[in-house]
Amino acid sequence: MTQKGLKKSSQFKRVYREGRREAGNKIVIYCIEAGDGGILPGFVASKKNVGKRACQRNRAKRLMREAYRGIVDRITEKNLWIVFIASFDPSETTLGQIKEDVESSLGRAGLISNNG
Repeated sequence: MTQKGLKKSSQFKRVYREGRREAGNKIVIYCIEAGDGGILPGFVASKKNVGKRACQRNRAKRLMREAYRGIVDRITEKNLWIVFIASFDPSETTLGQIKEDVESSLGRAGLISNNG
């Protein structure tokens, strides 16, 4: 069974501790080169940054997942752990804004190719 994303808190802690940080307006991205499991994403939406209601946090994670799906083919590294941390109100943010923020953050980190 192959792993499709980061699940364990130890994995998230390792990315936070050893990874590189890129902050955008709406999303903070941590990334680290790790093993040969492919690209494993993790999505975080905390009560502090997103909202008290679970539906708000779930929507924020859904938006980040969809933005990630749109650019995963353009990521140049093949063995990478990436954590996306939401810091936006999902009711006031569009998918286009999230995609733009993720793309610019990964571009600054040098992890995405420009041909789209």
